[in-house]
Amino acid sequence: MKNKAKKTKISDVASYAGVSQTTVSNYINEKYEKMAEETKQKIQQAIDILEYVPSLSARRLSAKVKSKTICLIIPRNLAYVFDSIYFSTVFSVVGKAAEEAGYSVLIYSRNRKDNGKQMEYLLGLAQSLVDGFIIFDLLQDDFYFKEFENYNIPYVCVGKIADYEDYHYVASDHGKGIIDAMEYLISLGHKKIGAIEDNKASVVEMVRKQARDTMIEKYNLPSKEGYFRKLPEKSTADDIYQCCEKFLKQEERPTAVLLTSTFRHSFIRAAKDNGIRIPDDISVVAIEYYDDYEIGYIEFTNQDYTRIESKAGEVSRIAFKKLLELIDHPDEEFESCLTPLKLTEGKTTKKLQ
Repeated sequence: MKNKAKKTKISDVASYAGVSQTTVSNYINEKYEKMAEETKQKIQQAIDILEYVPSLSARRLSAKVKSKTICLIIPRNLAYVFDSIYFSTVFSVVGKAAEEAGYSVLIYSRNRKDNGKQMEYLLGLAQSLVDGFIIFDLLQDDFYFKEFENYNIPYVCVGKIADYEDYHYVASDHGKGIIDAMEYLISLGHKKIGAIEDNKASVVEMVRKQARDTMIEKYNLPSKEGYFRKLPEKSTADDIYQCCEKFLKQEERPTAVLLTSTFRHSFIRAAKDNGIRIPDDISVVAIEYYDDYEIGYIEFTNQDYTRIESKAGEVSRIAFKKLLELIDHPDEEFESCLTPLKLTEGKTTKKLQ
């Protein structure tokens, strides 16, 4: 049997013409605005000589045919994702919005250890199946998503990278939320304010830390090491409980603490087990609070919490809407935005005597 001839790839055309694969892709998709005539001639000559036939995916992009499918890029730890209230909310809201808009949704779990292969796969999705991406779980120094701009692929990031604006984002204003919470606690007489947080470099944690440090400096608040507890990576339920217990049992305990929904269950249980009363012995502000989050070992209803409610649903809805606008009107300027967070006073905080 005669061997099948090797199919010419876009990388072969780029190599022959002495240009980048991105330039060849732009030529195939008729994006000539900044391309020299000589470059166009070299690419066309390479295509003719190598008998390169653009894939159906490239033709789809060139013809601007929409697949009516978007992709959500999420962290690779699926166990964490599906145990998370946050992503349950995201999937519910985006799924409903997509159904109403006549779109399908793919979920892609990203492994941060191999950006090259990851992007190759994602770009392949964009060429063949996906009209755009919504990107979650950003890290402060991980700018892989900028590659989408090089290929003019619509994308929206959910999350605000501290001190960086040159990208498409929507996010909750976590920095202002922390400032409002600490201003409120300070107005009640609290100076010793602590926090229990994830041990990861997510943009949310970075923004919260920046805001907290700003408040500590502004009001000259104590910032002892024990006041701010980070959970070990890949924490179990026991790890979280022990972290909360160590926080509560330290010799000079803070009089108030900021907690995310992830830790509320364990913190309440650890406080009860150790005879520590809320808010008499320690005031609690629940940040990124979810109304429908059920907690055991509790002396309060959900509505009793002093809280900053999560806007995960609203932000996801905005991200989806803005992505569709990008898909339909790619030449219009993207306006990034922050969604404000509201502090609601409850029974888990009290004025310090």
